[in-house]
Amino acid sequence: MEADTRIATPVARLWLKSLRRERSHELQGFWAIADQGVVSLGNFLTTIILARSVSPTNYGIWTVILGAILFLNVLPASLITYPLSVRLASRDDGSEGQLILAALALTGLLGLPQALLLFVPAALIGGYALAFWASLGLLLWQLQETTRRVLMARLAFRAALFTDAISYLGQAGLFWLLARNGRLSPETEFAVLGMTCGVSAIAQLLLIRVQLRLRLANVQDWSRTFWATGRWILGTNLLTNFSIQAGPWALFLLRGPAEAAGFQAISNLLGVSHPIMLSLGNIVVPATARARVQDGLRAARRVALRHVTQGGLLLLPYVAALLIFPRRLLGLFYSSSSPYLLLDYPLRLLTLVYVVNYFSITLRFLLNALEEKNRAQFVVELCGSLSLGGVLVLLVLWSGLSGAILAAGLWAVARLTSNLLILRQVKT
Repeated sequence: MEADTRIATPVARLWLKSLRRERSHELQGFWAIADQGVVSLGNFLTTIILARSVSPTNYGIWTVILGAILFLNVLPASLITYPLSVRLASRDDGSEGQLILAALALTGLLGLPQALLLFVPAALIGGYALAFWASLGLLLWQLQETTRRVLMARLAFRAALFTDAISYLGQAGLFWLLARNGRLSPETEFAVLGMTCGVSAIAQLLLIRVQLRLRLANVQDWSRTFWATGRWILGTNLLTNFSIQAGPWALFLLRGPAEAAGFQAISNLLGVSHPIMLSLGNIVVPATARARVQDGLRAARRVALRHVTQGGLLLLPYVAALLIFPRRLLGLFYSSSSPYLLLDYPLRLLTLVYVVNYFSITLRFLLNALEEKNRAQFVVELCGSLSLGGVLVLLVLWSGLSGAILAAGLWAVARLTSNLLILRQVKT
């Protein structure tokens, strides 16, 4: 009997340890979604406040320059924050501080020429003051994103939620105050963006607590590591951004601005899913990379599947509502007399595309964490983007908005199938 107790005690301890790990993963998923919810809410409020408070000309300037910043942010996202997330999540040899500081140094080195590149068109559009604040906002945003990814690689999503509230909700709050006093302008808008990102970055650095020791040789070594890890992801992300923008641009050029506006109108309804869709990448990549190092490929797949299932269950009620009551939801978001009420069929079609895209994206996050097939993903994305270009033009000319959505659906199915085939090739 005594022997049975001795045997049962270690088993019970292992069971409790496993239970705590499961609960920890569930809480991480919750905080990751909550954090992305704060980011999405802040961006949504900012967009609404600006659209209601500034002239169409100033709103157009904000939109164009912000779009340029988002495009330039693809470079550090691919070459710095992605390698940082993967390396930091799987590192336990005491070099964490070196890795973090190298990432911050490389962010600054990459951000400076990007800021200068942004300065010229911004100056042509709105003058030197606007160019200065926009360039500074770009640099501070990229630094803040690097420190944010450190917290996420550590799975410290609750801390990231606090700092993202400073940046994104703080930005929306300051815009509201400036709008009430009639002080909003393109210059003050980008000044606020830079200030909130800078404050958030400082708060994140205080939470990270790394020793400020770094040699030039370390930066050079890490830059080679980052480039080797992220170069194929960079190409993939650039192609993905092209594919995302191809639909509305093709509609605008081939069918007119009204068709492009319709695409944006129904896309806005699916934007409600962004906190879940985007948070998956924040948690799946570092959590899966860590599970792969600690327990192997099967454990990594289980971790990814757990988070994908949780996200899918959260999205299911809204997806069902979009498929069953599309016209009612269009009327709720816009108005009962809106011309967008006639887009119930395209909304259903786009919802189905989003479902396929959800699984395609989650497979891509898993493959990114495993690292082994980044080049294969780039080739798939390149072939898909080239195919999409030709198919998109034909389908838009044939069926307008529905044709553009159908082309996006074919692209999503092809990418999902390719990612499944690539995943089967990962053996260990």
